[in-house]
Amino acid sequence: MAFEIFTRKHTRLRDPAISFNRLGRIGLNQAATLALQKDAVEFVLLLWDTTTGVIAIRPITKKDSRAYRISYAKSGNSSGFSAKTFLDWIGYDYSSTRSFPADWNEGEGRFEIKLLPETLKDERQRELAGVEEMKAT
Repeated sequence: MAFEIFTRKHTRLRDPAISFNRLGRIGLNQAATLALQKDAVEFVLLLWDTTTGVIAIRPITKKDSRAYRISYAKSGNSSGFSAKTFLDWIGYDYSSTRSFPADWNEGEGRFEIKLLPETLKDERQRELAGVEEMKAT
């Protein structure tokens, strides 16, 4: 018999990662979820830095009218929340699911995610994020 080795399409990350799906839902992988669970975080604030194209997720412990409630999977392996209006506001193209590495900013107490230029669907947002598109000449 001749066996072939199957190559996995998705690998599990041990570092925090954040995904944005086609329904406008933001998902946190197990590493990011564990960081929130250790402080019993129930809510997060979303921040957008137009000049750098960075989204920040700041955990908070008190309810705030601007906050999103985190839902944890029963298994504890993931968490997430719906943020379609936020993604529309920043001009994010959520026509496909994408995952990004998330850096924990200890000084500010938040996850930071640098978006790729092609994930912004609005030309104005790309310019505001300081991203120049290559134009064919």
